[in-house]
Amino acid sequence: MLKAVAMSVPRTASPAKSAAAPRWMALLGTSEQGGRDYRPATEGEIPRTLRGALYRNGPGLFERGGYRLRHLLDGDGLVQRLSFSGDGVRYQNAFVQTEKLKREAQAGKYLHGTWTTRRPGGFPRNMGVGTLRSQAGITVDAQGGVIFARDEIGPSYELDPETLATLRYRWVGDDLADTNLKAHSKRDPVSGERVYAAQAYGGSMRLHLVIQDKAGATVAQFGFACPRQVYIHDFFLTQRHCVFLLHPCRFSRLRYLSGLKSFVESLSWNGSRGSVLAVVSRAGGAARFHDVPASFMWHALNAFEVGEEILCDFVGYDEPDHFIGKNPLFATLMRGRLGAADCPGKIRRLRIDIARNRATEEILDPANHEFPMIDKRRTTRRQRFGFFATGGLGGFNSGLKRLDYESGQAVEFDFGPETHAGEPQFVPRPGRAEGDGWIIAQCLDGRTEKTFFAVFDAATLEQGPIGKVWLHHPLPISFHGDWIAATDRDPMPA
Repeated sequence: MLKAVAMSVPRTASPAKSAAAPRWMALLGTSEQGGRDYRPATEGEIPRTLRGALYRNGPGLFERGGYRLRHLLDGDGLVQRLSFSGDGVRYQNAFVQTEKLKREAQAGKYLHGTWTTRRPGGFPRNMGVGTLRSQAGITVDAQGGVIFARDEIGPSYELDPETLATLRYRWVGDDLADTNLKAHSKRDPVSGERVYAAQAYGGSMRLHLVIQDKAGATVAQFGFACPRQVYIHDFFLTQRHCVFLLHPCRFSRLRYLSGLKSFVESLSWNGSRGSVLAVVSRAGGAARFHDVPASFMWHALNAFEVGEEILCDFVGYDEPDHFIGKNPLFATLMRGRLGAADCPGKIRRLRIDIARNRATEEILDPANHEFPMIDKRRTTRRQRFGFFATGGLGGFNSGLKRLDYESGQAVEFDFGPETHAGEPQFVPRPGRAEGDGWIIAQCLDGRTEKTFFAVFDAATLEQGPIGKVWLHHPLPISFHGDWIAATDRDPMPA
């Protein structure tokens, strides 16, 4: 049984908040040209049995017409493809050709606000709703031979998995065009279903769920009212339930509709209110609500059921000071300055006792983490291994960690203070046991100011990368990825 990891870890401390950011770190907020396609250099061992393509998505364009976005978590979507074949390694990238991008490219200026930056023209041009458009710059996932890029506004954009050409856009669910579809969806490897979540703000907030079968047909859609109006980014899925962490990150609809504040500027944190868990059956029906200690969650690791208990594993912050509040690092970095990022992302577990109608929280590792990842074949079932970006400040990490949830043992590899390490994408060896495979992470090297992809053997992560793929240039921050194997036959052994 997993127990809380006993570690003596000091509270993560920000550097002087008025100091200039290192040049290499500021590159994470520098625009990319797009349209690249070449054979990058490799170092060390790239396993011959590693065959397939890693796709990644994140913001790639931060300014237009002399107007610069105000937050690192914003910008037009740039999808990347790093493919491994018998011919070697190939790197490609392309901007998602959203309706917003095409209109603004033609006009040579911003026409729409983003979720962190109001559109030019002051509050008269930002009053009311309808100014935000999808940038498709957060997630990318593979479905049915194509890939989809998405953010938290509007439709999903379908891309060709070989060329990255934007093919078309699609809406998910019925009558959800006025809701905010969450960037993160969940695929149940047991049933093959994919579950989407959306939220709608109004007099009160409603959450909506859309469940699609293997073929992409909608088999269920329902919603429920929530006791608070907050911003959420991700959610939990088990074989029978969906769970939402309604942390006290309040959204002020009035501030936003006034045109005086962007969406992110309309968020505020009040940890004294605690968090509320919303638990609803995948079959629909009324939601149950449980009070738990306050923590801010960007990303869930996994959730599963044991008897009448639901266990939810995630990374949570005591306060999202790197994101909102006074001088958050993700905003100050866009001006070349360091900022607040004092609260670490701790590995946490929520335990929901359905029979007794109560919930508790455990902190398993108090160090700094982000971008939790599992062997996705274990989604909705108990996982043994969790992989995390770790170290550094806030969401800027410098290493990777593997946590064994059976033994509680954690091992890690740190690149050092001059490297940014992104999400660890797990790539399974087909037909092998959980955790048997590779980890690929996109990193920025501060000394060379170039981006590289580090390839690890997942079983010996603490020994460092077995190989690296070096690009000729730096890339801006990239959030999330997905892997398509050269063969789609990838069963989990019994």
